[in-house]
Amino acid sequence: MSNVTFIRAAPNDIPLLQELARAIWRAHFPGIISVEQIDYMLDRMYATEVIEKEMRAGTCWELIHDDAEPVGFLSYSHDLAAAQLKLHKLYVQVKRHGQGLGRASLGHVMEVASALGAREVSLYVNKKNQKAIRAYERAGFVVAESVTNEIGAGFVMDDHRMVAPCTRR
Repeated sequence: MSNVTFIRAAPNDIPLLQELARAIWRAHFPGIISVEQIDYMLDRMYATEVIEKEMRAGTCWELIHDDAEPVGFLSYSHDLAAAQLKLHKLYVQVKRHGQGLGRASLGHVMEVASALGAREVSLYVNKKNQKAIRAYERAGFVVAESVTNEIGAGFVMDDHRMVAPCTRR
């Protein structure tokens, strides 16, 4: 693996985040969810005003770079009262899977969580996304519960909520 860096995204990075999301989702999610649901979720979760609102509310968006090339992104928020870091998004270009970028990204998230005093990191992952589930399990995550939520237009998110404890350094 090369030189992986994490750069906090700003509002002027939103077009790049959207471009990465479209490319990654359209390459990875067919077969897990329908193309119609992919388009619906991209429109719903990656609209400029949605990302701007999340950034203003304190959700941290970061671009994942490998040798200065943007290859993915992540977002997370810290719930101080629950002593928990919530990993909302972690996506790496499909052509870059298997190169250690996901592992490096999860390590980065765990370091951030520990620095913030979080006791655990939680995330949601589609139950059919076996590739991601295996990666999370290798990183120490376990399934805490399974949840199904309606998201509109007849679509549902059928997920596992996974958690991993933070270790103090």
